[in-house]
Amino acid sequence: MLPSFIDSTTLAELAQISKQAARRAIAKGEIQGHPLQVTTIEGTRSHGGYMHIVSSSSLPAHLRQRLHDLAAEGIAPEGLRIDATGLAEHNWKLDVIRPILGTARGSSARAGEYRRLIGTTRIDWTGTPRHLTKSTLYDWVETFERCGGRHLCLAKKPRNDKGQRRVFVSREWEKAVSFDQATREQVHEDLKQYMRSLIKGGAQRKIALTLTGEKLRQITLAYGVELADRKTWAIPLDFYREEQRFKAVYRHKTDRKASEDNKPRIRRTTANLAPMEVVVMDVHHINVLVQRDNGTTATPKLIAFHDIATNRVFCEIILFEERGGVRNADVIEAFINMCQDPSFGVPGTLYADNGAEYGFADDLADALQLNCSVIGFNGSEDRNRVIRAKPYNAAAKHVEGWFRQMNQQYFRHIKGWIDDDRMNPKSPEVGKKAPPFDDGWDTFQDTIYGLLTAYENIPQKSGSLNNISPAAAFKKHVEAGWKATLMNPQDLLTLFTRPETRDVRKHCVEVFGQYWTCDGLLSCFDRKVIVHIPRYHGFSALRITDERGHEIGIAHADRPYEVLDERGAKESARRSSVRNRALTTLGKSVPTIDVGKELMSFGHRQEPVTPNNPDAVISVNRRGGKGLALSPTPAPKGKTRQQEEDEARQLMDALEAALPSKTRKAS
Repeated sequence: MLPSFIDSTTLAELAQISKQAARRAIAKGEIQGHPLQVTTIEGTRSHGGYMHIVSSSSLPAHLRQRLHDLAAEGIAPEGLRIDATGLAEHNWKLDVIRPILGTARGSSARAGEYRRLIGTTRIDWTGTPRHLTKSTLYDWVETFERCGGRHLCLAKKPRNDKGQRRVFVSREWEKAVSFDQATREQVHEDLKQYMRSLIKGGAQRKIALTLTGEKLRQITLAYGVELADRKTWAIPLDFYREEQRFKAVYRHKTDRKASEDNKPRIRRTTANLAPMEVVVMDVHHINVLVQRDNGTTATPKLIAFHDIATNRVFCEIILFEERGGVRNADVIEAFINMCQDPSFGVPGTLYADNGAEYGFADDLADALQLNCSVIGFNGSEDRNRVIRAKPYNAAAKHVEGWFRQMNQQYFRHIKGWIDDDRMNPKSPEVGKKAPPFDDGWDTFQDTIYGLLTAYENIPQKSGSLNNISPAAAFKKHVEAGWKATLMNPQDLLTLFTRPETRDVRKHCVEVFGQYWTCDGLLSCFDRKVIVHIPRYHGFSALRITDERGHEIGIAHADRPYEVLDERGAKESARRSSVRNRALTTLGKSVPTIDVGKELMSFGHRQEPVTPNNPDAVISVNRRGGKGLALSPTPAPKGKTRQQEEDEARQLMDALEAALPSKTRKAS
């Protein structure tokens, strides 16, 4: 059965509004544009002893239906809340008003408790400071006593329309137009899409709000309503803030570094790695000005190979005499030196950057397998032993943190340190450049390696070293039996070449317009050989192999000799001697066979073919056949040269004999 009248609290619960809004609606006699029938009753302790109530029959249809549903289910209009947040809120409020509830209603003791609590600040269930006012405390006590202390009666009731949009664009705009729900939703969605596009395109807040406001004005005008007041098309700031996520698209397109810095990461551990199992390679500036021999200054480059298992670093230092960058040849030389150091050796997996100076690393995949343990196949050994870092992925390269640490904590103690900012370098005096390191290149290298030794012996709290130094961590692995895998430098050099096929001409090969030869080629009688040409650095010698991969020798450029230089004759004789000895050796390596006899023997061993008897005999009539078959006439033989000369001489003699008779004068 529905109650005949309801108070402001019940009206607030039914309409899902605050109690203050419900009281204002009752005082106005209207709610949601619907008139209310209000009655005043006596007997209350507030508002001068009067209380305003609303006839339930005057409620809007949807509120009457809600009141009917709640009454049919036996639930009080204010409903119940059973979530954990509501429980925490109810218990906190109950703890605050518990001293008041322990006193008699209307007593001086209760008034004293109110005075004690009013104006105080408590930390609420969310950790937020909450200022207690008189109206708040009175409302909590009244609600608790009216509900009889029902479970969670002090918790705020959740709105039934939570998550639903109640205002489209702004309140000022909605007051200025009379569009239906569907039209307002369409305008709101179109405007949202426009705002998102602006933010995606990089528009800043002020520009986005201005352009979107103008767009709202145009859209509204298209629906037949002209907005005259600027406030009606002004866009609230929250309208912009709700779409700020589209900034990520603009940042990803225009500032990839910032976008990559915000990408999700995974956590990795190096606790179970052995020394040199994973090595990270990179090149970085040393932020110290060093004076060259010619008086100019530059910052050296540091080529580092970081063993992430022990945090040790093998490094090489380079100072260019002129402007330039680190080349593949420089990195190759540093890598070869590391592979010969018994404290480091060949890495198991090499983590390289994507720069051009690391192109040689792709040739190391097979060589790195030499340091891999033979284990059962589980998919891991199928992985390439050279891993390329992704662009803008400094967080994945452990050596980046090492560079930063060395530059900030160790290299700052070197004369000439200028820090990372080249536009605003560190200097001991304002307005002057820092004096460069001028004690010589050898002294500078000794200083760097000395600081590196200090770094390796200082305990590290972060990471997997557990407050021990890199040197101590390496010592543990050595005592456990770890040994480095070394490689011959000549073998390593063969990795950084590209094989090309060349024709052998006079025991020489032509490469880049120059002829190359060696004693191995003098002894080689193949028509083609493989020349291994270095990929990344200049060369004065070339490795030569045959097409089966067998070593022939190391070829050098074939130098020309002066015409009268005796050394040329000696070298020619030596080459002929080497070639002849090779021919003799080659000839003696197989038995001698008389090919003519072999052919005759082969012919004799073949069975002769016996022809069949003739089918018929054709006779020829000599008389009839005469004239049909002509005997061939041999072609006239050509005259010899002597005969031609004799004929010519005879012709000349005849002409001379005839000439005087034709030119004789009359007497």
